[in-house]
Amino acid sequence: MNHSSGQKGHQQSFGEQLQFRLLLIVAFCWFFIGAVMCRLTFQSVAHASPGESCFQAAKKAAYGVVPYAFMHV
Repeated sequence: MNHSSGQKGHQQSFGEQLQFRLLLIVAFCWFFIGAVMCRLTFQSVAHASPGESCFQAAKKAAYGVVPYAFMHV
């Protein structure tokens, strides 16, 4: 059994997790700013449910978009 190959797989996994989290943070910030701007200009947020906060709408939108960047086809 080769332990180095198992560690390499773990490092790639950690790297992918880090990339996912960073992209999720960026996407969340983007959607949050958009939701706040919509709220300030009295426009409806396309991806928000009625009564949903800007934070909830941004979180839902980010989790709905970011996983597609990591799909292995």
